[in-house]
Amino acid sequence: MTISHSPGDDALKAEVYRKALENVTHEMGIALVRTSGSGAVYDGKDFCTCILDVVPEHIAFSGYVTFHIGSSLVGAQALVQDLPDDLRPGDGFILSDPRTAGAMHQADIGIMMPVFVEDEVLGWTFANVHVLDVGGVGISGKAPGARDIYQEGLRFPPLRVIRDRQLDREWARFLAANVRRGDRVLNDVKSLIAANIAGERKMQTLIERYGVDQHLALVARNKDLTEELLRSRIRSMRDGVYEVEDWAEFDGHGGPDMLLDLHARLLVDGDRLHFEFAGAPQIDGFVNCSKGAMYGQCMAALMVMLCYGDFPINAGLWRPVTIDLGPEGTVVNAVDPAPCSNGHSEVGMRACKMTKSLLAQALSLSSDPAARARVAGQSQDGTASVALFGPDRRGQSSVIFYVDQGVGIGGAAQTVGDGQDAYGATAQLGCGLPDVENHESDDPVLWLWREIVENSGGPGMYRGGQGISQGFILYGSERLGGPGFNACAEVPPRGFGGGSPGAAGRHYVLRESNVWSLLSTGILPTRARVSGWEDAPAAKTAHQIMGPTDIQVWQGGGGGGLGDALLRPPENVLRDILDGYITEAHALAAYGVVIEGDSVDREATLASRRERRSARLGEPPLRDVDPAAAPGAPLVANASGAWACGYCGARLGSTPESLEPGAVLEYCESLTARFDALGMYVRARKDLPVLEIAERYCASCGSVLAIDVVTSGDGESHPGHHGVLVTQTSHNEMETSEDGN
Repeated sequence: MTISHSPGDDALKAEVYRKALENVTHEMGIALVRTSGSGAVYDGKDFCTCILDVVPEHIAFSGYVTFHIGSSLVGAQALVQDLPDDLRPGDGFILSDPRTAGAMHQADIGIMMPVFVEDEVLGWTFANVHVLDVGGVGISGKAPGARDIYQEGLRFPPLRVIRDRQLDREWARFLAANVRRGDRVLNDVKSLIAANIAGERKMQTLIERYGVDQHLALVARNKDLTEELLRSRIRSMRDGVYEVEDWAEFDGHGGPDMLLDLHARLLVDGDRLHFEFAGAPQIDGFVNCSKGAMYGQCMAALMVMLCYGDFPINAGLWRPVTIDLGPEGTVVNAVDPAPCSNGHSEVGMRACKMTKSLLAQALSLSSDPAARARVAGQSQDGTASVALFGPDRRGQSSVIFYVDQGVGIGGAAQTVGDGQDAYGATAQLGCGLPDVENHESDDPVLWLWREIVENSGGPGMYRGGQGISQGFILYGSERLGGPGFNACAEVPPRGFGGGSPGAAGRHYVLRESNVWSLLSTGILPTRARVSGWEDAPAAKTAHQIMGPTDIQVWQGGGGGGLGDALLRPPENVLRDILDGYITEAHALAAYGVVIEGDSVDREATLASRRERRSARLGEPPLRDVDPAAAPGAPLVANASGAWACGYCGARLGSTPESLEPGAVLEYCESLTARFDALGMYVRARKDLPVLEIAERYCASCGSVLAIDVVTSGDGESHPGHHGVLVTQTSHNEMETSEDGN
């Protein structure tokens, strides 16, 4: 049915109805939390709920795990394309296959149920959680040792497993027999059913109150309003072609330490955005990404950058946007038999970071101050942790998968302030940091510490957010084992506008520790007090053992900085030192700030910063710097449209397309050497290519215009293209691809 409306429609009524629909998704979330027995759900909030119409398109979406906006849409489309003829009220479908059901990975199980009103399907409810386990060689859907998707555990294409709102007994037996904790997994599936039932009943009540015609009209109106709002924000960006390169990491099979090429391109044309992604050929490791995850990660970044405030999330969000994943068989568009159990967090989170960089480039060149204010660096977006399996203290089996490190990572610096500490992944901003007491009551573990990782936020005028370190031991079990995974060990998250990258994360084990000796004498075993030898496995490791004297350590990385670090107010640097966020050595190396006792030595700091600017240029700067002129956007267009330095106004290019020779100076050095000097962590690569830090300076004032991570190893440096140099494009260059949505 097509609903038409006039410009005079009551937008207020549409907004009231939109909020009512959104509340339905929150009611579904409440049902999930109150019925689930999994800490990842009731404490960590690793789930999503949404409702769709019959198209199917989103009409409301909860804000817990935002990248499920891609998986729920792709999964719903796959289901509706092949519906059974005898669909009836109370039916329900399971979806967990990344290839045929849109899932992020096999452990993300979705349940989808129809909403009937007067014997007619008027929409669908959808709920998704990360279940505790799906079998296979990995644990909890993380299988770095898998060589193909068939080793990674159960995957369900859209299948009807629910009749009369009850999970089919035979399907329940099958599911329970193939996972490590069948009781927990079945309970979560039943919780998903409960959430869908809650959504169905609320939707029926809402439609009965407003009437079918009014429901359809208001849903259509809200889609249009969302589309109009997003198009208005896109129009504030500068038209052009923006590009970025990055690398996914893989060292999980004991072979070469691989960097997998990734490329993304954004065309901004009026009120439309067109994203193109390309990547290396798919590999036999679990980093490959599928369509639902790529769509979801791209849109999660877009929502953070452009959908600020009370932005209505529905199908209108997709209309101005197209996404092209290129040919099948690459790491960004993988097909069978490529494994993909962590593709959403590996290649997918890289795609999220790349999308943020593309949008930051376009926003930084906007003439609209509100748009420029959305500029930010990259968040960490890479989780370093492990999953474990073994006997617990009750004589049963324990499956450990904690979302803690998905939260305990730093956010990006922004134009309005430092990045948020323990920000979480961009796509998981609704997740929470679970209480350690819940972990300890459920599993044979004892938590030792949670603390800020000093020097982890990327230096900048605004500092990146800090990650957190966590450590725990076994308590009530002698042995657990399982895989480890880290998506951001070697290639750290970039800053923007001259801000530096944030530190990477890592997981490791302290073997033969002194923890029990400390506990027996009543001494709190903090990270500074424990000792032992550090067993640091590969970033992706198929299996490691944890024994009674071992300490499992997870160290979260930080977010990227924004703006030249020499422009950071010295008092802010001092505050970070006093708060334990950075060391004095880092303050001097990164910010040129000299500390004397508990205060800033201002004369020495001024001299230190002048010396550093001169060192960048090889001579004293010709111009002074205005720190407030262009936070996060140091490359600006002057009155004639050519490039100029935002900090001093010096002309950098005579045309809008290029920079003049000598106007910008470049410098490269080893990434690990730079991070060692700053007291920041990054894992050193064992194989070629090597990684370097590349900097661009204004030749007039010595300000940093851009800092990037580049590869080298064949005699040449290859930039990651995280700057703001834009190529103009005509309107006819913006085309919707067949793979676009």
